[in-house]
Amino acid sequence: MNRLFRFEDPKITGLFDKRFISSIFKKMEVLEKCVSRVENASGLRFPEYYIEPILPVYFDDSGGIAVYYARTIPYAAPSGLDIVVQVSAAMLKYGSKSSIEAILAHEFLHYLDLVRRISKFEIVSDEVRGSVFETLYSDLEKTIKPEHVYSDKKLVRNLKKKFVDGFEDEKLKEKTLSDWINKGRPIVRLSPEENMVRIPVNMILASKFDPILLLRVREIEKKAGLV
Repeated sequence: MNRLFRFEDPKITGLFDKRFISSIFKKMEVLEKCVSRVENASGLRFPEYYIEPILPVYFDDSGGIAVYYARTIPYAAPSGLDIVVQVSAAMLKYGSKSSIEAILAHEFLHYLDLVRRISKFEIVSDEVRGSVFETLYSDLEKTIKPEHVYSDKKLVRNLKKKFVDGFEDEKLKEKTLSDWINKGRPIVRLSPEENMVRIPVNMILASKFDPILLLRVREIEKKAGLV
């Protein structure tokens, strides 16, 4: 998969100068190393992922802002249900290696939980969340604990440090606000409803996952006491 295919769209490339786009391409090596570490620590392949140049942002009624630096998204592919991780260009541009690693490891937990619930037909409608805090809390409660998945204790410590009550990295947050949002770089405003997982029932019934992945997911379920 071409991770940077979105930057090949003329409508997108016109929104950024060449120097900015070049910096994104250069940071891909860091991203790939972080993906490899998540794979090595879990013993599983990371799902397909790509870089999204339009930043998803949620503004609540009280003026709070939640930036979605990455999202795990199920979608209907020609071969059936598939899952992809959308990585924001802002996270790649401004994030430190430790933050990129933590965010990817967090999204991988979402991925495993989605596989677990879809394979057991446990997907249900999410509740509508009315504030940034509630949205972030909902995001956190839908993951498997990292220690049940990762053998790399340093990675687990980093993940827990970065995700306490939502993702915490003040430097990344400030850079995203000042150099992306305030400078008018492209964003899409998301409501909590738009960030919900919506999967057609027929796609759930027809979904097929790699047997090795499902076996590992069942092992994690037992370890986490989810069965």
